[in-house]
Amino acid sequence: MNIKILKFLLISVLVFLSACVGPTTQRVKPNDAAVAIEAEKQREIALKEMLKSQNRLLKIGAPILKKSLSLCKDRKRKSIGIRYANKYDFEGEYQGIAISKLGLGEALEITYVVESSPAANVGMQVGDVLLSTNDKNVPIGKNASKNFSDLLKKEIKDNAELSFQIIRNDITESFTVTPAESCDYPLIVTSDDTVNAFADGNNIYITQGMMDFTKSDDELALVVAHELAHNAMRHIDAKRTNAMGGFVIDMLIAVLTGIDTQGMFTQNFAQAYSQEFESEADYVGLYMCESAGYNISDAAYFWRRMGVKHPGSIDKNHAASHPSTPERFVSIEDTIKEIERKKTTGEALMPNIDENALDGRDPPSATPANKIGF
Repeated sequence: MNIKILKFLLISVLVFLSACVGPTTQRVKPNDAAVAIEAEKQREIALKEMLKSQNRLLKIGAPILKKSLSLCKDRKRKSIGIRYANKYDFEGEYQGIAISKLGLGEALEITYVVESSPAANVGMQVGDVLLSTNDKNVPIGKNASKNFSDLLKKEIKDNAELSFQIIRNDITESFTVTPAESCDYPLIVTSDDTVNAFADGNNIYITQGMMDFTKSDDELALVVAHELAHNAMRHIDAKRTNAMGGFVIDMLIAVLTGIDTQGMFTQNFAQAYSQEFESEADYVGLYMCESAGYNISDAAYFWRRMGVKHPGSIDKNHAASHPSTPERFVSIEDTIKEIERKKTTGEALMPNIDENALDGRDPPSATPANKIGF
């Protein structure tokens, strides 16, 4: 670059910088140590809020997973109803907070006990340090949570009861727990602040945005049950089967004509019956909520509020694949009436399902290639 041009550009930058308008107040410059302390406080709050959301989701979702067993034909597991962690379950700067504020160390410690779970019923508590189960030492150190999870699964599979030794207030105590069965679809909070939730055939994901949006336990239960219904009704497999039909057409056109359809038929076939699947998830999910003891009377209002408060989320997630707003509300209200009628007449609180059609769908693979939203 010409030296004269470069000098001109530098002078121009200096002139513009000198002309920039800045603040007029003479504020006190923050102390670096105080800033560091504040950053630590904010990390502590962030960690505690994350754990609070995870515990809330487990609290609300556990009864639904338990009471929906009859609909989770191929995905059931026994559990005792605890969460556990040590300091290695937290990374980077959050590990220090886990140590200083949560008191976690090398050993695994119970961080949450599900209400009315087998563990809660025998008196296990948050803060109990896990020593052994069925006389097998609980792993410590790095990867302890994963290793203990593997051990726990094996012991539950091989034994009707589990014996635990724990340390509480420096005293060793023993408990005998009988695991209980529930639907095997782990509940996961994601850090995404968009208002959304989705299922992938193996798990149920609720975004932090949805956690914040749901005002009550009943509202969050509606979302969890809707996603559980997607998994239980094997919608992922149905969408995959539909997509395969479109893929065959795309391939035939490419072979016979040489035209690249860019997966147009695969994508369109994958969306076949998407609205019906969403309505089915609403329908089955309401039965799941009712069976778990949640109040479903305001279910339609919840989705109305969603549309009003977050129209962008509704447009993104419902525009093409979900039922129109009026249709959805009417269907939900009709389902509530159906449930109330069955309660009045003493009928079993089970959705009207074509069992043969459901049994014709394959259970999800271990690593699904798709997911379905709310």
